[in-house]
Amino acid sequence: MKGTDAVLALLQDIKDLLYGLALLILGATLCIVGAILSPEMALGGFLILIGAGTCICALLYVRHGHTHHEMIEHQDD
Repeated sequence: MKGTDAVLALLQDIKDLLYGLALLILGATLCIVGAILSPEMALGGFLILIGAGTCICALLYVRHGHTHHEMIEHQDD
């Protein structure tokens, strides 16, 4: 990739990383709230399940953003 295509690809990767991190924080929060509510309500187990699914989705976004493009350096003579 050359020029603006490389910049746009890098921005897309950064967007994927940030979106994945935001989802990871949301999923962890849902799991913690679900663990607190778990002994008292059936809603706790549901929140833990939804939080775990969100965390898995977040990890996939972060992995995609991290490994999607590789930096290739060319040595100038």
